[in-house]
Amino acid sequence: MRPEADLAARRPLVVGYYGMENVGDNAFCVVIDWASRIYWGSERPVFAAPPMVDLPPELTGMNPRWYRSRSVPDRVGWVLNKAALLRDSSMVVFGGGSVFRDMGPLSEKRLFTLFSRLSGHPMAAIGVSVGPFLSPAAQRRLLEVLRQVEFIGVRDQASAELLRSAGHPGALVAAGDLAGLLPEALGERLPPQSGPVSGSRARLGVTLLGVDYEAAAPQVRRREDALIDGVRELVHREPVDVTVFVFNTHPVHGDERVSERLRRALDGRCDVRVVTARDGVRACWDEMKRCDLGLHMRLHGAVFAYLAGVPFALVPYQQKCDDFLDDIGQPDSRRLVRVPEDPVEVTKVLADMINDQAVPRLAREEFAERARWNFTRAPWALAGSART
Repeated sequence: MRPEADLAARRPLVVGYYGMENVGDNAFCVVIDWASRIYWGSERPVFAAPPMVDLPPELTGMNPRWYRSRSVPDRVGWVLNKAALLRDSSMVVFGGGSVFRDMGPLSEKRLFTLFSRLSGHPMAAIGVSVGPFLSPAAQRRLLEVLRQVEFIGVRDQASAELLRSAGHPGALVAAGDLAGLLPEALGERLPPQSGPVSGSRARLGVTLLGVDYEAAAPQVRRREDALIDGVRELVHREPVDVTVFVFNTHPVHGDERVSERLRRALDGRCDVRVVTARDGVRACWDEMKRCDLGLHMRLHGAVFAYLAGVPFALVPYQQKCDDFLDDIGQPDSRRLVRVPEDPVEVTKVLADMINDQAVPRLAREEFAERARWNFTRAPWALAGSART
């Protein structure tokens, strides 16, 4: 007989950076929908997100019209829509990602904190990063909110250390990125470790970053040039085809411009496939498994490659990327600098990957188990759901 779910876990409202047409954030939703039902006994998690390919429409509660712009009317509608979703929720869950880096004086996080205080319903955060904070004011506000969060599962050791040093009073677990459970959430096992096969054409998977708000425009352009020229030279030197993954298709914050630039640079030089966030999380995962090596700027491009057993290099454009590489023990031979400017170095790292058998130190099974801790170590986990 299935244990009875804690009242708090029955109808969680899951909030995050959703609605930005981002594969990584959408993957969090896929995993939380599956895992909250399995490990918490949730009846119907609801996501503060507009409709997405990978979830039934009744699970997404936000009207897409509020995502058209950052105008005052759209912003007000956006907040009121979330306030309405709170009425039927049993708890608030911050579901994955870098949601605790910045916070303004009118942030929706104040609304969630007020709801929790008045209703007595708990707040949780799972699979999140905390910091680096963008300002002292943001740090002060965020730590104030986090002190009200009953359970926090962080996805990297750096975030755990930051919260411990801040004296976080609630339950804190150094868990893992929610995407670690994606294969299971899709009904699959981890695929075998893969890589280029001698005598056959290899396929390189690439994610690029369309907008970097923490780098100057000249740096961004030099980095784009180095990555695109490096891939083009690899294709010239080696029997390699390319799949361009557009992990963010947002018209303002997305990657379509730079991804199209890469596609044009490879036109006529090799077979090029393109898969985008509009195709859905499963489609991107399925295509990633068909790759033999990877070059990624999107963190979850690298996470997908790692889970698929595909050797990869990740450009660490933010601290969260370095934290991920440190946590999995990425081989030094596959580390790139934050702003690669030399296409020769990019080509060398990728070409060496064709014959290099090195793998990250952390087993993918352990990565998945850490992701599971976000659910099995929560106070409202079903009895017997934790694995030893």
